[in-house]
Amino acid sequence: MTGDLMQLARVHGPGDVRLDDVPIPQPGAGEAIVRVAACGICGSDLGFIAQGGMGGGEPLAEPLPIGHEFAGEVVAVGPGVEGVAPGLRVAVNPDDGYIGGGGPEGAMAPYIRITGAKVGETLFPLADHVDYAEAALAEPLSVGLHALRILDVQAHHKVAVLGAGPIGLCTVAMLRHLGCRDIAIFDRVESRLERARALGAGLAVNVAEESLPDALARYHGEGVRFGTRFAETDMFIDCAGSEAAFKDVIAIAKYRARIAIVALYKKPAAVDLWKMMANEILVTGSIAVDRKAEFAEALTMVAKGEQDLSPLISHHMDFARFNEALDLAANSDLSAKVMLTFPETAA
Repeated sequence: MTGDLMQLARVHGPGDVRLDDVPIPQPGAGEAIVRVAACGICGSDLGFIAQGGMGGGEPLAEPLPIGHEFAGEVVAVGPGVEGVAPGLRVAVNPDDGYIGGGGPEGAMAPYIRITGAKVGETLFPLADHVDYAEAALAEPLSVGLHALRILDVQAHHKVAVLGAGPIGLCTVAMLRHLGCRDIAIFDRVESRLERARALGAGLAVNVAEESLPDALARYHGEGVRFGTRFAETDMFIDCAGSEAAFKDVIAIAKYRARIAIVALYKKPAAVDLWKMMANEILVTGSIAVDRKAEFAEALTMVAKGEQDLSPLISHHMDFARFNEALDLAANSDLSAKVMLTFPETAA
């Protein structure tokens, strides 16, 4: 493959994403080359494209490669790589090297260089029966699981998920994996709420039809503290990034409720600090950049087939239809997770 070119999706500026012709990577010391078989389109990918970069406001010094939810086959290894050989089927944890998130490599391409190629850290071998597209779900599933681990969610907890996009849906799947049953989820898109029900949410509410506080009080139970109603919800996972929804959560949260913010807020949000103080509400962020254990656990869940994860993936689209796939992924009424697929000998 030396000297051959491939197409790599890179962001050049706001709204400007291109499939650039770049050399097919070659492995150096400690590196492996993976032929990408499937790569999911993440909301952060769409955000990078819209913003023209990582969101810090600075113009790009060079084009930004995207794509971080992926699986494929090792095709070459460099010196010093142990326990990895061509032909190994893997899912890749993108944290090391910030793959598709500010680093020099992106997985929306037929091949990708993996630095620090090591089993159990960057490379996670796949059982023969695991489909590449399902394996690529290990990344968003581990994002949800990371937030749940930060909050120490247990099976008996009553949990609310804000937003039924791909991360919200993956969070529902991981809540079921942890044994939770009292799961409520909120969105405005009925097709996504249907997917949440299929994944095991006990209550899926369109907030255009019923408010979050009313629905939670009805589903999880309610009480009164300091003259104000609260819901008996233990944990909230914010995958929506809506200031209005977050205000509803703070308004209805009970004493010592816990909240994890997974969503990407695009501007500062007002918070009722008196409510947080008076009810000792714990709010934490969750960015999932150090989650090797969660990645492995999510992939093990996928391999065991303990849940039907088919509702998570709405479309499989060939990389040749890249722009069409992006448009589809941006349409919440039509899609959940859009999975790019690659032919075995793409370049």
